[in-house]
Amino acid sequence: MTAKAILQAALQLPGSEREELIVLLEDSLDEGTSEEIEAAWIEEAKRRVAEIERGEATLVSSESVHEKMTEILERARTRRAG
Repeated sequence: MTAKAILQAALQLPGSEREELIVLLEDSLDEGTSEEIEAAWIEEAKRRVAEIERGEATLVSSESVHEKMTEILERARTRRAG
């Protein structure tokens, strides 16, 4: 079965099942052990903290992020509907 055929079949699923499929596919791409992944996240967190401490990062409130994501999702829904 080709990726195109799988996509066509997946598009017939209800939204919640397509979301579940996305998560399963993303999880299948994870490489490395959980220890390696955890170590990579720790290094990334240290890098981000250092950027904040040096004043190189722009901090954004969770409320701002939520508002922006709501706008993006609403635009996407509007495009799909119309």
